[in-house]
Amino acid sequence: MIDLRHRRAKSAAFDLATNSTARATRTIELWGQPRTIYANANLSIYSAQQCNARCAFCVEELRPASRGTALDAQKTIEHDDARWLDGLARVLDALEPLDPSVSITGGEPSKDARLPRVLRLLAERGARKRTITTNGSGLFDVREGRTVLEWITSTGVRHLNISRAHPDDARNAKLMGFSDAPTPRDLREIVASARAAGTRVRLSCVLVSGAIETLDHIVEYLDFARSLGVDNVVFRQLMKTDPRTTATNHVVLFSDRRRVALEPLLDAISRDARFEVVKQVVGYYYYVEVHRHRGVDVVFEEADLARLEDTKRDGVIHELVFHPNATLASTWQPWDGVLGPPVTPR
Repeated sequence: MIDLRHRRAKSAAFDLATNSTARATRTIELWGQPRTIYANANLSIYSAQQCNARCAFCVEELRPASRGTALDAQKTIEHDDARWLDGLARVLDALEPLDPSVSITGGEPSKDARLPRVLRLLAERGARKRTITTNGSGLFDVREGRTVLEWITSTGVRHLNISRAHPDDARNAKLMGFSDAPTPRDLREIVASARAAGTRVRLSCVLVSGAIETLDHIVEYLDFARSLGVDNVVFRQLMKTDPRTTATNHVVLFSDRRRVALEPLLDAISRDARFEVVKQVVGYYYYVEVHRHRGVDVVFEEADLARLEDTKRDGVIHELVFHPNATLASTWQPWDGVLGPPVTPR
């Protein structure tokens, strides 16, 4: 059953002790400093590879804007592969007592020449619940004798999330600002290969006015996903930011102008017998509902970056990000909440 109080309050209803997924924290030592971390925290490995899409709703651009800066101003890169990979190995060693789930994101990781080495390292360390999020454009690229898709499936990645803004190729290209997305035929091949290897593919779609914005659009998108063999789809409301701290840029303006409110759609879905409730998750800056529609798990998510800043004040680390500059931080800003590892001499 859905608790409507949580649907209305969303992330404001988050209470670590009573309604979080772990309901606990862990204190571990990171390079000589005790750190209190949410017990079900995720480690995000942030690819340095520049994204080849130009989505008007780009989250990579939105996160620094929410803190009053720009992506180009804050994204610094460790170009020495050996130093970057050594930093990642040291982070994985330090976080071993926590055993976090691990997500690879970007940028565009499917175009990242380091990806095979990252995937091998994660497999060697037995990293939990590995996920990669991509626009899919590099999945058939060959790296070290294998396609990127083969590297993903052969190293035990559990979930492959592919961003797709619209079923129609032309409309998807316009929304995502590039023409290199996998075609429906490509997606069918990707899904079949991944499924055979035990990797589950999920399509990720943003709710945008003029594109996917109504319940009928959602059902049509689910039919499209089902035709590809996909059994897991996430629909996301465009992220909110705090106007008091946000540097207004094209992504912020687009998001504010074309954001589709998720809550009325969820209310309509609750009245629709075609959807079955699975679960409800209240997060520290996000809210999630999972429903099922004709064999497809349907995830609805909204997030508020202003709530994320409020939650940080409780002294608990809720997220872990390994940045392109080879440092681990407790935020998506490489200059904020830096945890380590200590810099090694060149």
